Amino acid sequence: MQHFDLEKFAQGKLSAQINKALERVTENVQDPNTDPEKVRKIVATITLRPNAERNYVATAVEVKTTLAPEIGAVTALNMGRDLRTGKVDCVEIANQIPGQLSIEDITEETEKEDPVTTFDPDTGEIFEPSNNVVDLRSRQA
Repeated sequence: MQHFDLEKFAQGKLSAQINKALERVTENVQDPNTDPEKVRKIVATITLRPNAERNYVATAVEVKTTLAPEIGAVTALNMGRDLRTGKVDCVEIANQIPGQLSIEDITEETEKEDPVTTFDPDTGEIFEPSNNVVDLRSRQA
């Protein structure tokens, strides 16, 4: 029997499919979102279907890959019922306890415009904008 060069078998399609499968497996191995220890597979199948006279065989080549799935993500949800409205509510906790202030909350508060306080340079008296002026002299003890 004649020796078959697998590089040229099926007009080179077997070799091309195997190289393409190797590329997919390599990308999957290098993907940081997959488990590095999972086994990957490449299966090449050559199917031979002879005719009734056994003088002609239809041949098909097929290459399949088994890749590692992406690693799932985990989070935490805080669930409850809004006591004011009675509706159910669900929020993602992430790395923060519900109701706890985060750095983002603090920086948002400090980024708000503070009222401008002026002062008298001669006396050092600070003038604060306020509508609630209390005259302490008029108050009786």
